[in-house]
Amino acid sequence: MRIELRDVARSFGNVAALRGVTLEIPQGARVGLVGPNGSGKSTLLRVVMGLVACEGEVLLDGASPFERRDEVARRLAYVPQFAPQWGAAVADVVGAVASLRDLDPAAVAAMARRLDLDLDALGPRSFRELSGGTKQKLLIAVALSTGASLFVLDEPTASLDAAARERFFALLDEVAGGATRLFCSHRIDEVRGLVDRVVVLRDGVVDYDGPTAGYVEAPARATGTEARS
Repeated sequence: MRIELRDVARSFGNVAALRGVTLEIPQGARVGLVGPNGSGKSTLLRVVMGLVACEGEVLLDGASPFERRDEVARRLAYVPQFAPQWGAAVADVVGAVASLRDLDPAAVAAMARRLDLDLDALGPRSFRELSGGTKQKLLIAVALSTGASLFVLDEPTASLDAAARERFFALLDEVAGGATRLFCSHRIDEVRGLVDRVVVLRDGVVDYDGPTAGYVEAPARATGTEARS
């Protein structure tokens, strides 16, 4: 999925979260969105998905995610940094998402097993009562089962241990194929091997946009991101 942002701005009260962001991300690109907390990363992701209104223009394959929300939503998968606090049983959550996304629940269960989750055992339990890592694995399993053309990943490994992170990265490479990946992180060391391009946000503006190697080789352009991670 191709992403086009033109002069995107968003404020919350007197706080400018995004200030004139312009980006073009081609189909199949692997982009790391990097910056310290408060730089506008999560707001930008929500704007891309059509969840937060903004000034400027946002297009996904030429379509506005605000005007054609259902069409766009069917083609993207989102893994948030913080799992929602659903009170429903795991089986009901998986069933509802599978129905909405026209997924085979067996495919979700198979993907979960590859992340060391047994959905049969977890099925009766309340999603809200699961550990942070288990919630995140379940959200990842659902996302990786969708066949999406855009993966929006907001600090997706924050609650995972090192082994689970490695499994997730391997599975993402396996199933994402030519899908576009927008990977949000405040840790350059995490995204360095996963993306080809880095976009650094600072105070709501793009401070660096270029190859991953260029960003690593010129840490002075990181605007203190690593120091404030």
